Amino acid sequence: MEIVYLIRDEPLRTCILSTLYAKDRTFHILERPWLNNSPNISCIPAKTYLCKFIERSQSGKYKNVYWVMDVCGRVGVLTHNGNLVFQTNGCLLIGKHRGILAGQPAVLSSLTALSEFVNLMDRQDFYLTIIGNQFLGAA
Repeated sequence: MEIVYLIRDEPLRTCILSTLYAKDRTFHILERPWLNNSPNISCIPAKTYLCKFIERSQSGKYKNVYWVMDVCGRVGVLTHNGNLVFQTNGCLLIGKHRGILAGQPAVLSSLTALSEFVNLMDRQDFYLTIIGNQFLGAA
């Protein structure tokens, strides 16, 4: 099974920006900051997770996404489209680039990135290894 790496490399007070390495491609991820793994408001702990492709999220809001399995104390953690931190409740937002939207850190071209990532992974399950602590006290 393929292993994908997420390197948390830009911790900010309001979010964490990361680089996602999958096969021969890179994408960008935006997460909420570390708030003790509190559901809906924190990024998830750094470790290795099984990710499963699902055609539709349980709520029906997101299509063709990956479900991050077995996150301690959490349910429904997805890799899905979105640009700004308020668009995630503890999930991973994927983009092609990093940038600024409405004066806030963002990932850009999110729908395109999600589609490209799903196609790259051929809708197959994979292991996601998150590297980088939770950046407690980050600037």
